[in-house]
Order: sequence, then C-alpha cells, then structure tokens
Amino acid sequence: MSVYQSAPTPEQAAITAKDFNFWYGDFHALTGLDLNIAKNAITSFIGPSGCGKSTFLRCINRMNDLVPGCRVTGRVLLDGTDVLTPDTDVNLLRKRVGMVFQNPDNQIVANVVEEDVAFAPENLGVPSEEIRKRVDDALEAVGMSQYVKHAPHLLSGGQKQRIAIAGVLAMEPECIVLDEATAMLDPVGRREVLAAVEKLNYEQGITVVLITHHMNEAEHADRVIVMNDGLVVMDGTPREVFTRKKELEDIGLAVPDTVSLLFSLREAGMNVPTDAITVKECADAIMKNFT
Repeated sequence: MSVYQSAPTPEQAAITAKDFNFWYGDFHALTGLDLNIAKNAITSFIGPSGCGKSTFLRCINRMNDLVPGCRVTGRVLLDGTDVLTPDTDVNLLRKRVGMVFQNPDNQIVANVVEEDVAFAPENLGVPSEEIRKRVDDALEAVGMSQYVKHAPHLLSGGQKQRIAIAGVLAMEPECIVLDEATAMLDPVGRREVLAAVEKLNYEQGITVVLITHHMNEAEHADRVIVMNDGLVVMDGTPREVFTRKKELEDIGLAVPDTVSLLFSLREAGMNVPTDAITVKECADAIMKNFT
C-alpha cells in the first residue's frame, strides 16, 4: 500500500517546485511546474522521451548549471530551502541529493570496488576511519559486501549500478535520484537495482526519485508523476495513474503488464477490475471468475 494515498503536502515534501520554468536557450522545456515529491517515499517519474523528466530532476542538485544557455524562474525547494539562490552551496547540495545515471561505467572511477565507493567521501575530506565505515555500510546496504576487493569492470551491469549507488550512499545523501539507472540493464540487473533501492527506502528512509521507461518498475513506487511536453499531466498512486490507460496511451506510454492483461480480459467479456496492479492482485481477480 502506498505511503501517500493523497498528494503530499509541502510539509510532507522532500522536494517542492513552485511555478518552476526552465529554458534551453529559446526552448521552454519546463512550464510552470508545481509539485511535491514526498519525503521518505519512492516517487517515479514517467513520460515520453524529451518531456522534461531528467531536466527537472537535474535542477534539484543544480546539474543543469553545467549546460550553457540555461535559465530558470520560480523556485525549487529541498526540505523547505530554495536551492536556486546564488548563495546555495552547490557542493553541499550535490552531497544531499545524489544522482545515479544510466551508464554505470560513467560513474565508476577506480579499479577496485572499495576505492570507487570511497572516492567521493575522500574528496569531501572525511576522516579515514569514517570513510572505512561508510564504504562498508554502503556496500552492505546494496548487497555487494563480498565484492569489496573486486575490479568493477569484471562485474555485471546490475552489480556495477549497485556499486554506483553505494558510491552515492557513501556521501550520506538525504535523497537519491536515479535517472533511468536501469535502462541499460537486462531484467535480472533491473530487479537487482530496484530491490536495492526499495531496501534503502524501507530500512533507511531515504527519499528515492526514479525516472524510468519501465512501467513495471514504476508500479512499485509510492507515487507516480507523469510528464508530457514540460508539464505535469498526472500525479497519483500507481493504482490511480495506471487505470487511466487511454490517457497514458494517448501520450505514447504503456501500462504495467498486469493492467494491460486485465483491460484485455474485460474487453473480452470477463468480469475483472482494472486496478489490480500487483501480480497477486491480478491473479486473484482472474481466479474469481473460476470459483
């Protein structure tokens, strides 16, 4: 069951956008965004390619400062503080909001797993004893402790991505943003990464923001935000969002396999609901027609 059955209030939000606009040169990429990303929850962003998902989330820790010709208006708040003000400590901000990108090879910088995970805290000037603890804790959190002395390039894609997540965890962030972090992985690797992220959220209460094109990943989130053409067009629980199948298809998105199956069965005349999101719910709904 979702943590937030209704939209989170600003008081419940880790991240808030208020009338936020973003331009790449003359291109108006994000238009008047108003949204709250719930604290201590998993929020998934979905939408067609180019709709503005990554653009917005990279504004949270000012990654878009690195892109020439960008400008913004409005506010983006992290725990109530505007991160877009000139006096924001950007290095501290990027410690508070860690990002994991699509290709783990682009985030791995060392030849040994433990050295890679230690890289960021070393650059932050963390004492050696504390670095050792952070490395061990981060690798344990993502289920990679046994690979501490391994070479990252010999690991699978899913394992590399978990090492990248561990490297972010070693900075002790308040929020982790995964920008299509499973896009280059096979199904096994995707499951490994998703399980690690869910464990971090459940056990440590870390706020997780997940950009994905895989609807079966988005269904595991507490809330789903749908974007199109630089606008938020839906914001709700997975059950609320994915039952709006026609609206999602109209903007080029699919629904989870379970929902698609139930819609097909209903069209064929079977008496089934269309809001059974999980595999168990879907199976139970179908079996009721045979008992």
